[in-house]
Amino acid sequence: MIYYYHKDAIHISRIDLLVKNLNKSKKFYTNNLGFSILKETNEYVALTVDHKTELIRLHQDNIVNNSNDKMNIYHFAILLPTRESLGKFLHHLIDKQIPIDGAADHSVSEAIYLQDPDGFGIEISCDKDDTEWVNKDNKIQMDTLPFDYKGVYYSIPDYEIFSKMPTETIIGHLHLQVDNLGESKSFYNNIIGFDIVNETIKNAVFMSDKNYHHHLALNSWRSHSISHNKMKSFTITYPNCEKYLRTIENVKAANIKYQETNEGIHILDPENTEIYIKIK
Repeated sequence: MIYYYHKDAIHISRIDLLVKNLNKSKKFYTNNLGFSILKETNEYVALTVDHKTELIRLHQDNIVNNSNDKMNIYHFAILLPTRESLGKFLHHLIDKQIPIDGAADHSVSEAIYLQDPDGFGIEISCDKDDTEWVNKDNKIQMDTLPFDYKGVYYSIPDYEIFSKMPTETIIGHLHLQVDNLGESKSFYNNIIGFDIVNETIKNAVFMSDKNYHHHLALNSWRSHSISHNKMKSFTITYPNCEKYLRTIENVKAANIKYQETNEGIHILDPENTEIYIKIK
């Protein structure tokens, strides 16, 4: 993992999901994915890999979905620190016969795709060394190529039983589904502060800070056949006061309603997805 793309950049630090069966989801994320429980209440379970940093919060959803509700998340990525750790996780998937949705080589990363019990898309990935990334006209080139199952599987020198996610694991990126791609792109670029790094894929845009391949992606590929799974919220963390205060000023200048909370500054994006903004 190339740490400076996340530690010293605007990045997604936590995903909050609404789930129908909290106990079932807790077992999936701990037993199948290898997260540990940081905190547990009647309303939510906080998940961690290092016993101090909260990466995912699972909330019990007791509200019947409104037929007008729309799925606001395409998937989120759990970024592992090395190819070897992805290989170890692949062994675990095979050993435990955990179903996968697919896998791909994205030129900048290698990824395995899963679904949780509520149908939320999860990408388990590792980055390639950034010397291998292709930067053309200040845009990072990405692709969807066949996954090197054999190479990843044999990347670990000796077989090791997988039990927990590596402590260096983080949220790699979040991929949102939106109705108005232009409006959302403008919001996350001009208000939040992400730069546009790739728009070559139809009806999608990839954004990041510090020229990472993407911390955030948006698409308008929405399919009416997809279930109405809702992400409750997500948290954006800023690496320094300058970037954080600039965003707060952008929020005020755009007359966006905001609220100060213990979780950070709470706002809504153009699609009414909840965001918490905080400083590292």
